[in-house]
Amino acid sequence: MPPEDPLVTPLALLGDLGELLEASTVEDVLRTAVAGACRLSGSRRGTAGLFDGEAATTDTWFDARAGWTRERRRWSAGSGAPGRACASAETVVRNELREEGSWSEEASGLGPVRLACLPLPFEEERALGFLMVGDRDADFSPGDVRLLSAYCRVVATRLREVVGAGRRAIVGSAAQADVAERLQSRLLPGEPPHLAGAEIAFAYRSASAGVLSGGDFVDYYTRPPSSTLAFAIGDVAGKGVEAMAVTFVTKYILRAAVFGGQLSWPIDPGEALQELRTALLEQPDFGEDTERFVTVLFGLLSVRHGTLELASAGHPTPFLIRAGAVERPLLLTEPAIGVELGAALARYPTETLQVRPGDIVVLFTDGITEMRDRQGRFFEEEMAGLLAPCHDRPAAEVVSLLMEAAEAFSARPAGDDRAVLCIRLTGDVE
Repeated sequence: MPPEDPLVTPLALLGDLGELLEASTVEDVLRTAVAGACRLSGSRRGTAGLFDGEAATTDTWFDARAGWTRERRRWSAGSGAPGRACASAETVVRNELREEGSWSEEASGLGPVRLACLPLPFEEERALGFLMVGDRDADFSPGDVRLLSAYCRVVATRLREVVGAGRRAIVGSAAQADVAERLQSRLLPGEPPHLAGAEIAFAYRSASAGVLSGGDFVDYYTRPPSSTLAFAIGDVAGKGVEAMAVTFVTKYILRAAVFGGQLSWPIDPGEALQELRTALLEQPDFGEDTERFVTVLFGLLSVRHGTLELASAGHPTPFLIRAGAVERPLLLTEPAIGVELGAALARYPTETLQVRPGDIVVLFTDGITEMRDRQGRFFEEEMAGLLAPCHDRPAAEVVSLLMEAAEAFSARPAGDDRAVLCIRLTGDVE
């Protein structure tokens, strides 16, 4: 409920205005605006975002009980409360409670609650973005809307001051986010290939739905009717569109090496990484004056022969779940690509393991291993114990188990993308 003391709202407003004046980035301004608007209106949840003329987008959601959660949402102009508020530059208020399903387009993360969505004014009745609050016990009154509208004008002014060049820079940021989202959709694999004798499952979760996250990628390579699967999982250091572009290049250098005839089939993992390193170090992103590097693990699974070959360039060591034991192979690894700037003169060290039906290989990026609990312990320390009972379980169950356990373990929302790939031998070789 909004505060009943008439002195509380003006005092709270002054405090929030002070925080807005101190905010120095677009994200800080938007977060401060949401928290302040929730306090002013007595709302328990809210979000804010930018409008590029085509769509309204947000990356973070605030909940007074749970804090901040990163999740990207996009509303086309005229759709949902944010899209309508931005396209019309008018406030959208919904006081009637609705069923959960009917709110999915309206407000997404706010659920079936009362809400007020206000445009952040720019000029000539156009919107710079939006601020949306909701989940409160009382209806939003005209007085609430007037107070929030005045607050939004201050927020919009501070946004223009922070970016310096005004709307042009903010629109550029929104456009960059859209590019990042499209790039990331190309980095993630589609449906795993069908391979007799093996079961493949994959999951990916973004720290910020691909907007400013770096580049995790996974790829598979098969050549039917062969019963052999090659696969890669990797991560580019850094964040934003530039890091993601390097990830895109990395993935397709490997694809060109595998399918372009540069490497013979079945692929030798060590030769694949050597080819990748040589090609990447010719890119302008890698040099003496840069700090870019890439971790990659490349594997080859022969279902018919029961062999697993692995080579790593600085990537986290996978787990191999066997009957009664969990192992971590890959004792011989090389640094991440870009840490040492000479082209590899020899193939990367490759470890060959014998695998049997029911065995599962679990690969992942460091976004999941580096999640911490309240005592500062890494999730990596818990993984072997969690995986020990999983021999011969469906690969999809193992992936879900790891993802859910990591989120329950972490004391705060993930700050990095997480990818998990599981491959289980079923023994059903055609």
